[in-house]
Amino acid sequence: MEVLLENSKSKKNKHVLRTFLFKVDVNGAIQQIELPGKSVRPTYKVGEAKIVNIPNKGTYVYLFLLRNLYGRVIGRIIVINDGKIVLIMKYRKLKLKLIDGDDKYVTIIKRIFEQIKIPVKKININKKK
Repeated sequence: MEVLLENSKSKKNKHVLRTFLFKVDVNGAIQQIELPGKSVRPTYKVGEAKIVNIPNKGTYVYLFLLRNLYGRVIGRIIVINDGKIVLIMKYRKLKLKLIDGDDKYVTIIKRIFEQIKIPVKKININKKK
């Protein structure tokens, strides 16, 4: 599975886009990883971007965060287990919301947000019907 790892911002620093890739070990340790990849053009003018290929074995968390003109951060969190997407969450207004998938991975996401010091006020794991 291929994902875009990007760290870019606009010229006047009004918009900032940041993506992270974390690997979850068997014993539960979470670490940010950097994989080699093909360089591509970033979304915003200042910065860099590359497309990396995630291995099929293991659990990975892809975190996409965008800060807009008003300083609000929105994001999308995707958990990939053995090459398949098992959880999709949304981050908006300091809240995490379950979009699709298995809610047993929510604790991993909570630990990642604590690790990179992003505030979370509420976690909503109720699925839409």
